Amino acid sequence: MKRYNLISVAVALILGLFVSGTSFAGYGQGVQDGTGPIVNIFDGTPVTISGMVSEIGTQGSGIVIDTGSALVNVYGLGPVCLWDSMGVARPVVGENITVDAYEVTLSDGSTRLIASSITVGDQTIYLRDSSTGAPVWRGVGGCNGRGQANGKMIGRQ
Repeated sequence: MKRYNLISVAVALILGLFVSGTSFAGYGQGVQDGTGPIVNIFDGTPVTISGMVSEIGTQGSGIVIDTGSALVNVYGLGPVCLWDSMGVARPVVGENITVDAYEVTLSDGSTRLIASSITVGDQTIYLRDSSTGAPVWRGVGGCNGRGQANGKMIGRQ
């Protein structure tokens, strides 16, 4: 009986590690930090949103842009270290920005606007690979302790 329980616990631990590993691989709930659902943004509809940032949510909840006629939530701005590595400040409340995004449908049927680039002032930050649509910060090893994405200057084209 004890041997059976030990095997059950071992199997449960292995399955738990496997499931949590897929969360880290890109199937989590947040989108902003690159751990969100994997979606081919090119399957979505391209849109451009211009307006004033009216709200900045917590990591993974995106930002809200006031276009003058609607409040629009945009996701996929990338981790802070991405912006830091480029020497560009993330948009702040009250700042006017232009976002090129794709409206995508997620597996649960909901839709989201996923940013592909953001223009802040005269600087445009490219957040998605132009050929694959993947986040530019994914696959570079993440942020290191110096606030850079593995020391690479990414996100500019």
